[in-house]
Amino acid sequence: MLGFKKKKKKAEPEIDDAKELDPLEEELAKEPKKSKFKILFLFILLPALLLAGGGFGYFYFTQRDSGEKVYTAVQLDHVKLPEEMLKFTFNQMPDLYDSLVVYNAEVTILDTEIQRIDAIGQQYPDQRKIATKEKLAWEKTKKGLTKAFSKLEKPIKESYVLYLVNEDQGLARVEEKKSELSSSAATALKSVQEQTKIIKERAPKAPEGLVQGTLYKLKKKFL
Repeated sequence: MLGFKKKKKKAEPEIDDAKELDPLEEELAKEPKKSKFKILFLFILLPALLLAGGGFGYFYFTQRDSGEKVYTAVQLDHVKLPEEMLKFTFNQMPDLYDSLVVYNAEVTILDTEIQRIDAIGQQYPDQRKIATKEKLAWEKTKKGLTKAFSKLEKPIKESYVLYLVNEDQGLARVEEKKSELSSSAATALKSVQEQTKIIKERAPKAPEGLVQGTLYKLKKKFL
């Protein structure tokens, strides 16, 4: 009879004990399967999520404090200056530019409050006199603020055009005017902010924590 040769078993690969494992691999090898995802999340996914969620917000809200002069276009609905003049103001008169941003926010706050009061007056027409009186007071505040800032637009335009025509003369004009313009803007804002303080105190507070606070600021800024 013909015999059949038994098939030889394949030799199992030897484990090289001398090979060093990465610290993360060691942890994954030691832990049961249910814990592996937890370790992976802590070491890799969580830092990535933090960077993705808060990285842009952190850069946006801290770039001016870090000394970096990087212009970021911001929609200022209540400032009647073209983009190139806003950028010029940012670069040459940063304090005045900051005041323009705050001014835009204050007008938005005033508009929202005026609309809120007007809605109450429409809801309760028999008590409309109360709402009308309060509404007129806020409209007067808004009018004074917009008038003060409209006076700042002309010297900004003049400085920018002069800068384009003759850079040296334009920079000299900036040096001559920027302190006066910044001071006027700050004075006008201070008066109004004392009045709008009560409105801001009614607004929801920002949540505590780096990530939650950053996301809250981004939501309030862009949504």
